[in-house]
Amino acid sequence: MSDAKTELQTLKTEILAFKDNVKLKAALAKMDLKAQWDELEPQLERAASSASIVSQEVVGDLKRRFEEFKARIAAS
Repeated sequence: MSDAKTELQTLKTEILAFKDNVKLKAALAKMDLKAQWDELEPQLERAASSASIVSQEVVGDLKRRFEEFKARIAAS
C-alpha cells in the first residue's frame, strides 16, 4: 500500500474511533444531565409548593443549582 493510502486508512480509523468516543460522551452527558434533573426537579416542586415557609438560603441554593443546570444544558 502506498504511503498516502496507509495514511488515509490510519486517518479513517482515527476519525471513526473519535466519532464513537464523541457519541459515547454525548450519551453519558445526557444521562448525567437527566440524573441531575431527576434530583433537582422534586426539590424545585417542593420549594414552589411551600414557598411561604422556605428560607432565603434554601431558595438561593435551589436557584444556584437551577442556574448551573441551565448552563450545562446550554453548553451541551
